[in-house]
Amino acid sequence: MNCAEARLRIGAAPRSSPAEVGEHLAGCPACQQFLDEMLSLEGRIERALAQPPAARAAPPRHWRQWALAASLLMASLALVAVWLLRPTDTLARDLVTHVKAEPESWLAERQVSADGIAAALRGAGVTLELTSDHIVYAQSCWFHGHYVPHLVLQTAQGPATVLILRHEQVASARSFREGGLHGIVVPAQHGSIAVLARDAGERVDLVAQQMQQDMHWLPEPR
Repeated sequence: MNCAEARLRIGAAPRSSPAEVGEHLAGCPACQQFLDEMLSLEGRIERALAQPPAARAAPPRHWRQWALAASLLMASLALVAVWLLRPTDTLARDLVTHVKAEPESWLAERQVSADGIAAALRGAGVTLELTSDHIVYAQSCWFHGHYVPHLVLQTAQGPATVLILRHEQVASARSFREGGLHGIVVPAQHGSIAVLARDAGERVDLVAQQMQQDMHWLPEPR
């Protein structure tokens, strides 16, 4: 289940989502935040409808309740639309959340062995021409329902984090700044590639271009 599917189901019934949504939430902080916001909104609707009638000059109670419910429903639908119609922004937020959850990755200095790199790439169906002396961190991480390679490369400007996202499609390159990090998500032959850095001078676009050249896609593993 991807984020769009999970949020559609959450929006339809925030308090009674199926088990597969719960499994998705366990590995997706952004969708958990969306659920929290939907539950909060639903609670506000219930509290508003439970308020006693206003002064005698107020319109009939049933009309007031219908109008209030309609306005709150529109707010709920607008919230869902923002989450669903801006997938790249949501992806950027989720990438930053994931990278920040592994702060040790930025501190890595020791070169990863060829076997370690191969292990991180194995589940994504990709190979890299980069030699191991460029890679100081390599893990296979759970992200949006799939294991994806999470690498840190040492560049001339400093460390850059790379996530290879075979199951995330983007139409064009999209830069972002969030949570003290800046990055870019670019389309690839299959899926996309995300590059993030902490240093504002880091040319994440150049790192992404290099990754596009050095990466070879294999048939998707089963």
